[in-house]
Amino acid sequence: MVKGRIKKVVGKISDEIIEKYNLYEYRNEEIIQSIDLYQHIQKHIPEFTSIDSYNHTISNIPEIISNPLFVYYDNERNSLLYFKRIDENVCVVVKLNLRKNKDTYISTIYPLSENKILKYKELSYIKKV
Repeated sequence: MVKGRIKKVVGKISDEIIEKYNLYEYRNEEIIQSIDLYQHIQKHIPEFTSIDSYNHTISNIPEIISNPLFVYYDNERNSLLYFKRIDENVCVVVKLNLRKNKDTYISTIYPLSENKILKYKELSYIKKV
């Protein structure tokens, strides 16, 4: 038996995001959630307003990916940051990977303030101009 990560597909990078950030090499790329995600978000659990908010966010990952409020491309980290309000504002960080046999995957999830989202929107606008 081959040992591998437990994972599932939670969405795809939309054509709108691909066009906006010129990420054509990621067209039709699936976004993976692996069992490792829970280990990576462990430190952020206390930041959520409640365990219900945390659980609700985790169960809505496909919705956050498919219908975000806003998406920011972090060129330095080669990641997409998906923002959405579930019970509170959250950010789902998707690490982009082009290496053969490597997934584009959710690296972490955390809650954040409205002001932080506005700062990312401003950064996105500045980079565009």
